[in-house]
Order: sequence, then structure tokens, then C-alpha cells
Amino acid sequence: MSIALAEAQLAFERGEYPVGAVLVRGDEIIAKAGNRCVADVDPTAHAEVLVIREGYKKLRSVSDCTLYTTLYPCPMCEKTIVEVGIRHVVYGATSFKWIREHKYVHLVPEFTGPVMQTQCRELFEKRLEENGRSDILDFERL
Repeated sequence: MSIALAEAQLAFERGEYPVGAVLVRGDEIIAKAGNRCVADVDPTAHAEVLVIREGYKKLRSVSDCTLYTTLYPCPMCEKTIVEVGIRHVVYGATSFKWIREHKYVHLVPEFTGPVMQTQCRELFEKRLEENGRSDILDFERL
């Protein structure tokens, strides 16, 4: 956690919200980063997402890694953690109440669809079949 905190301090010095993260497998540090949303002009450049991206480039899978983060992950980061299969997260501080109860709870996008469902689905199914993932299609047919 001290390495994640050092990354948060560097982010703070760059004018970012000070969140740091470290991705570890066993005793090896795979990636470390602080928030870079302002520097990268990228609202998804959260520390957790950055270390997951780097970890994926190095390992091609991060499911056996532990993620250390200085602040409990926001919903975007939490969803990313779930999507990549990380099973252990160690966090430093609990998120602020206004983040949990105001910023995310009241943000509900409007969805419209499906639009061109057949074409969109067929294209995706083609890739699944090419990648030998007919198991996913079989699951859909249950």
C-alpha cells in the first residue's frame, strides 16, 4: 500500500485527484500508477484502470493478481476489476459519501435499443465462432 500511496502523492503533485494503485502477482509488482485523467485528458485514466491496462499488456491475464488502491474503487473501476477477474482488492480509504450517494447513484443514462440488432449480433457471433468460443453461444441458447 505504501507504493500505491507514493503514486497517489505523485498524482496530487501533478494536480490530479490523488489516487494510486499497484497491481501485484505473488511478490512481483506488475504495474503501478496514479490518476492521470487531467494529464492524459482522459476521464477513464483512473489509477486502477491504468494498472489493469499495463498488467494486461504484460501478462494477458490479471485474474491471479492483487490490486492495491488508495481509495475504494469507483463504479467504473469496480466494474473493470470484475470484468478482468481480479479476485482480491486491498484498499486504503473508503470513498467519500458524496461520490457514492450523489455522483453515481443519480447518474442514470437513457438507453435506446436494440438498433440493427441482427447485424450487430451476427458480427459479434462470427468473432466468437472464429475464436472457438461457441460455448458462449451455447450458453445464450439455454
